[in-house]
Amino acid sequence: MRRNLAYYKKLFDGIAAGPVGTLYLLKGPETFIMDEYASRLADSVVPDDMRSFDFSLAYGAEVDIDAFLATAHSFPFLSDRRMMVLKELERLRGGWDRLVAYCNNPVPSTVLVLLFNSHDDGGRRIRPPRHFAMLEKTVESRGTVFQFDKLNERDIDRWVMKKARRLGVRIEQDAAQALVHSVGENLYELLNELEKLSLIFEGEPVTVDDLQHVLGSHRVNALYDLIACLVPGGEADALRMVSRILNTGAERPSVVVYFLIRHFLRLLRIKVGLQGGAGGGERIGKLAERYETREIILWLENLRVTELRLKSISFPDEMLITLAILHSIRGEMLADGDTIHPAA
Repeated sequence: MRRNLAYYKKLFDGIAAGPVGTLYLLKGPETFIMDEYASRLADSVVPDDMRSFDFSLAYGAEVDIDAFLATAHSFPFLSDRRMMVLKELERLRGGWDRLVAYCNNPVPSTVLVLLFNSHDDGGRRIRPPRHFAMLEKTVESRGTVFQFDKLNERDIDRWVMKKARRLGVRIEQDAAQALVHSVGENLYELLNELEKLSLIFEGEPVTVDDLQHVLGSHRVNALYDLIACLVPGGEADALRMVSRILNTGAERPSVVVYFLIRHFLRLLRIKVGLQGGAGGGERIGKLAERYETREIILWLENLRVTELRLKSISFPDEMLITLAILHSIRGEMLADGDTIHPAA
């Protein structure tokens, strides 16, 4: 069975309309939208600044079900309600009877969300554990069960165009269809490719020809990997990636600096709350949280200086970019004479 976007819009609108219940079972093959729904539920129940106290996330293969349920039975610490999420329920190996018993008498102050993936990564149906039918029946009587099926072909294209707009990419239907044809229907992989495209296109239309030139290319992947390395603690990997990009000719030094500047400008917009600043989606928003505003400004200033030096100083480009990254890591501002002297 296939679903349309209207079906999922109704589910998500239901969260905003409230009230949020105490027990949910989300099941089906569309794990991306399922995860989004669980995340939206969590946002409506526990404020971000209370997550460390009243939010718990566990996975079926590794959860201590007794400890998990003991937490579910406890009162929230600082919020009105506690949020508990158990993903990959299909991999739970024991404790099904105790989980069913809890679902038969859920705690009013706890919102428990169970996610069951009905198909593996290859699209093959997973045989449900023998206790699953009893669990599903219990949740149906005490809470809510939602089915998450794959989007129909038309609405996958619409989903791609919608996500692209949020990333600042303008992609028409024929290009969206070409992207789906190339990548497949996995929404995680489609979003990954859209995020790569957002490094190249900003507010410009993306055509089928554009996709053929850049989709999956070494150039796009290299820039995307560099941005992915730019997290606190990952700067050493970023330095190696810069060296690889420049030495293999994957991209020009000025373009590398341009994309770094654009990346940190996007983070800065999110930090100061400018409209449209969250265009990079949830991932870029979480990354922005890992930086202080002053750190982002420092990165931008050092990159600005580096951009000028690339145009005016005869010095190895890789060294100029490396110097900017090293100073930014250390929280230091590049000075005019920092170990750089114009060639005679």
